[in-house]
Amino acid sequence: MDPRQWILQPLVDAGLPSETITDLLLRLSVEAVAGTGDLDGGAHAVVDGRPSDVRAAWVETLSRMIAAAELTA
Repeated sequence: MDPRQWILQPLVDAGLPSETITDLLLRLSVEAVAGTGDLDGGAHAVVDGRPSDVRAAWVETLSRMIAAAELTA
């Protein structure tokens, strides 16, 4: 499996369409660049108001992003 697919798979499994996944990742990117420095809060704010299964999938996706970054560092 492509590592990018592995990272995003929880969101796909939660039933999110690719456009929504792209939007979430773009919002995360904006938080990382323009946020107040507390990316943890900003990263979770991206999915505020979403159903609990989507929020859980988002947390898993973030964990996989971190794991992938650590593997390539």
